[in-house]
Amino acid sequence: MYTANTMSSAIETLGLSLPYSSCTPATSDEKTDECLRIGAVMEQLLRLDLKPLDIVTRAALENAIAVVIALGGSTNAVLHLLAIAQTAGIAFTIDDFQVVSDRTPYLADLKPSGRFVMEDLHEAGGVPAVQKLLLQHDLID
Repeated sequence: MYTANTMSSAIETLGLSLPYSSCTPATSDEKTDECLRIGAVMEQLLRLDLKPLDIVTRAALENAIAVVIALGGSTNAVLHLLAIAQTAGIAFTIDDFQVVSDRTPYLADLKPSGRFVMEDLHEAGGVPAVQKLLLQHDLID
């Protein structure tokens, strides 16, 4: 469950899901609103002929890794992001994760080993708040 939250934060950071989607509680009215908005977003993506491989870049992958690291990391995210990079034709290795990890602070004490859950992150501004903080310190693009 917690690994999925980390990976969903990476997907959100890659731009493959709507902002706030990775930490909005599933039973909240906000999640219902998100589900209703996604149809219009998908329609716009189809009109623009914008596909995932059009937006998955090396910089986007590094941003996703930085958010994963800031949220406590996960080996599952490493495996999945390496697979996404390979699918996108981007040369990316475990060493690239280390480079991003070395410069990225740990910001969130999330479960399973921490004290907080994703709903707590949502109440603090969600993944966009983490992205904003990292951006202000030139830790993401």
